[in-house]
Amino acid sequence: MTGNYEIYRKPEGALPEDTYVDLYINIDVNRIKEIESVNLTVIYDDSQTKVYEVNRDLNLNGVYSYRLKVSKGLYFYSFEVKYKDGVFNSDKRQITVYDKNYKTPDSFKGGIMYQIFVDRFAKSDNFTPEVRDGLYMHESTCETPFYKPGKDGEIRNEDIYGGSFPGIIEKLDYLKELNIDIIYLCPVFEANSNHKYNTCNFEKTDDMFGGDETFGRLIEEAKSRGIKIILDGVFNHVGDDSIYFDRYNKNKGRNINNPGAYQSKESKYYGWFTFNDWDNDREDYESWWGIKSLPSIKKDEPVFRAYICGVNGIIEKWLKKGVAGYRIDVADELSDRMLRGINKAVKETSEENIIIGEVWEDATNKIAYGQRRRYLLGGQLDSVMNYPLKDALINYLRTKNSRIMREVMENITNNYPKQSIDCLMNIVGTHDTMRILTALGSEEFTESKDKMAESKLSRKERENGVFLLKAAALMQMTLPGIPCIYYGDEAGMEGYGDPFNRRFFPWENIDCDINNFYRKICKIRNGSKNIFSDGEYRLILEEDGLFCYAREKDGEKIYICVNLSESSFVLPDFGESLLSGENITEIEPDSFDIFIIGDKP
Repeated sequence: MTGNYEIYRKPEGALPEDTYVDLYINIDVNRIKEIESVNLTVIYDDSQTKVYEVNRDLNLNGVYSYRLKVSKGLYFYSFEVKYKDGVFNSDKRQITVYDKNYKTPDSFKGGIMYQIFVDRFAKSDNFTPEVRDGLYMHESTCETPFYKPGKDGEIRNEDIYGGSFPGIIEKLDYLKELNIDIIYLCPVFEANSNHKYNTCNFEKTDDMFGGDETFGRLIEEAKSRGIKIILDGVFNHVGDDSIYFDRYNKNKGRNINNPGAYQSKESKYYGWFTFNDWDNDREDYESWWGIKSLPSIKKDEPVFRAYICGVNGIIEKWLKKGVAGYRIDVADELSDRMLRGINKAVKETSEENIIIGEVWEDATNKIAYGQRRRYLLGGQLDSVMNYPLKDALINYLRTKNSRIMREVMENITNNYPKQSIDCLMNIVGTHDTMRILTALGSEEFTESKDKMAESKLSRKERENGVFLLKAAALMQMTLPGIPCIYYGDEAGMEGYGDPFNRRFFPWENIDCDINNFYRKICKIRNGSKNIFSDGEYRLILEEDGLFCYAREKDGEKIYICVNLSESSFVLPDFGESLLSGENITEIEPDSFDIFIIGDKP
């Protein structure tokens, strides 16, 4: 059915429970007399559907409205307008309604995060890491990570470079100069791999990295510089050689009296795992994505949940040692009950500790394994990794299609609670994705691992990639949320996905141009932490490759423009550029800038 329709609501955005929200549909006044009825369909938490008759708002010309009181949960609503000659059905709109007591830690807002893959970040001349049986130490940090599978078809991630806690400690001043105030560490607990996602023992950090005493020193040294440390919480699976599973019967050699679940049904860990026929085929057990080296923990297994989340549990142990929160690995794999347990353990230690989930889609309406998740309604996650923004940024900068940026930002600001938006982990790359410089600069991509291993951007590709990387960094640092730099992006590292995105940090070959830009833009963000902590986001203009937006708080306004269009954009009294220090009246094609109204920070 043709016609002009505008659908909106007041208030906008995610709402606290027990709020009244007015839902509006604005109909072409020329067709009002043809209307037979206007109905509103509301679906609550995928189970309750109600249809309401909508009346015309006599105070507004052509507007029909309905006032709805909302409870905690997820609502979808749509309008149906019946005419004498047909029917108009609107698309579904979402309302996220969260617990009225839901709050997120203020101390993280406005900060800058830095992700460290420990083995690949920094070595120390004062520490020689342990090279256990089955692991291989590279002779040079310039060597390519191993990428070919073994005889069993699995890539074991058994090659190491020697990055360690002492190495990180020695680079804390570098991070402080970069204005980093949060370090997110990939897993640090004992495990026989370079990545440590196959946890062997939750109760001790890996001696290969320096062990518990040195980890404690890292926490204190970081704290003395105003830097918080958060850990990777890997609570869905463990390693097959862990003390809990012990597939290779190593526990006796470890002086651990209790056998692992693979070795005995009498093991206190046996109930954690799912064996389909332990007596006849112990190899037939549930594992993460079928990877046998990563046996899965049963969902809602109460003993495991108590071990991780309970009093004196694993989470509490490390928080009491000074850790400031967790990034939760594969949050989709964890039950609501487990996430509530994690939240309780983290928040009882301190309300200012943070919990960020690994969720790759819109976290407010995510369906995982047939279940609608409730991550951001209160009592589970503070926020999530912002993969939708990462994908939109890369799409926009590669194609110059600014519309995708507008749509994704509208989705985030409409669906996510404001307190979660301010804690979003804004990434442009991680240990699971292609390096941002390669993603933006490469003119074509390969699926051949051998070609990936040798891949290097041409001079032309790198020049284009560096320009786009700077634009990406500008937006990453200024859009709502907490920007997270993946180690080495600020040094100009290239690389396809795992393991080529996990090369060793090029300390002797840092791209100074890229590094200096990161230093400048991080300093700008840090200098206006007040506005970037929780200031409002407002789109100024999106058009043909131009994306211009504002951050505003307490009368202070900062404007950010990326212009990939073919025309100059005349600035509406923006003020002085924070990048060049000059007064600029327009943004030229293929350029970007940031301006502040009022005093320069």
